[in-house]
Amino acid sequence: MLYVSHLIPDDHMACLLKQYHLGVEAIEFSIGYCLDAWEERAAAYGKRLEDMGWEGALSIHGPFLDLNPVSWDDRIAAVSRERFEQAYEAACKMGAGKVIYHTCFVPAINYLEGWTQRMVLFWNRFMEDKGREITVCLENVFDPQSAPLAQIARQVTHPAFGLCLDIGHAHWASKEPMEEWLENLKPYIRHLHLHDNHGGWDEHLGLGQGNIPLKLILEFIRDCQKQADLTIENSDIQFCRASIAVLEDFFRRV
Repeated sequence: MLYVSHLIPDDHMACLLKQYHLGVEAIEFSIGYCLDAWEERAAAYGKRLEDMGWEGALSIHGPFLDLNPVSWDDRIAAVSRERFEQAYEAACKMGAGKVIYHTCFVPAINYLEGWTQRMVLFWNRFMEDKGREITVCLENVFDPQSAPLAQIARQVTHPAFGLCLDIGHAHWASKEPMEEWLENLKPYIRHLHLHDNHGGWDEHLGLGQGNIPLKLILEFIRDCQKQADLTIENSDIQFCRASIAVLEDFFRRV
């Protein structure tokens, strides 16, 4: 399934949804003040989706700003858990199929020593009371290495838990070759975020507008991730159209 991230205005989303059969990845529930009133927000967002002509699948992007679920400060960890739970409840309310959470790892603030073990503990506890209806995906952002994410995914035992590989983030935030990201995370990927950049910052360009190894990634999706869902995460409708064109052209030829 191909989703489009709701990073663009509603009228632009409506244009894309009218032209293409797309799911929507909502960012409405990634901000704290929205989660403070998530039930009202869920009702209002459902109406907006209806007005945009949405009829496809729904994914929820969970909160990430200022959060650290494995903080050594119990209060910070507790608030992070509360925000994650609120996003999950919103996903249940709206019938979403997935919730995407950032790892919240920040270099020079978090230390990898012990981080992976605490993440495994957190996510096993988080998933204890969760069913299989909603897939929970952990997404890389500032993460410098793929191996810790693979270890987390391997040791979190719930069947509805997996990874969201963000290729744009891996390209600019990590010195590790894309080949290693793909190979290390291959067994655990449930979702991919697709956007481009030039390796210096998180530009969220359309596919083909930066310098990520696009052919490598598309062949990986074709050969190894046929069951994974994809979200184009672009900050402009023309970038979205460029990404869709790239995907349509590649998969039309295979």
